[in-house]
Amino acid sequence: MFFVEHIDSIIQLSLGVIITWMAFRPSNKQGARTTKIFRVCGPGLIVIGGLFLLKPNAAPDWQRQFTADKIASAEFPGLATPRESTETVAGISVKRTSFTYDVPGKDIALFLSYSAIPDHAKGLSDAQRIEGTLAFLAQQGSTVVKNEKDPTSSVYRLTIRQDAKKATVQMALAYVGDYVYRVVASWTDGQEDKRLTDRFVSSFRVSAPPSN
Repeated sequence: MFFVEHIDSIIQLSLGVIITWMAFRPSNKQGARTTKIFRVCGPGLIVIGGLFLLKPNAAPDWQRQFTADKIASAEFPGLATPRESTETVAGISVKRTSFTYDVPGKDIALFLSYSAIPDHAKGLSDAQRIEGTLAFLAQQGSTVVKNEKDPTSSVYRLTIRQDAKKATVQMALAYVGDYVYRVVASWTDGQEDKRLTDRFVSSFRVSAPPSN
């Protein structure tokens, strides 16, 4: 994990060590001008790489973001971007409103979104809807690693493994009225940051729609 997070700094350090060795080795066959350049650039790369390697990562600026109807929310480690899209699942098109955030320096994506429950699923129980979701995921080649319902709320929590994409997805979702609300944290192998994704997913909150 440390190597992946600091790969650029490690490459700079390595190049600096190689160039410095070439500049100062006893059997140096480089020209005088090239040797002088190497003797400046090599140590310089070592210093710069070391500074970036030791530089602490900026602390996340956690901000709670609400859906437009104020029913669901989650804490993002930075400013989330609103987005609207239309997705087609099993031949049914559904409009989805989302807030998205890509974690800087990592292949980690965070989503808070909601969409209307399809007509054919409106008469089903929450448990039946989850079963349908799990069946769809299995058809897509995903493996459900975790499937549990929060005993203190209506929130379901899933962890899904997508071996073909070398990716993992953490999800929390809840059905409120005619809508499904969800948060999703996804990352590729080697990019995991459990402290960040766990906090994001566990920050998911839903409330009942206001009475008319």
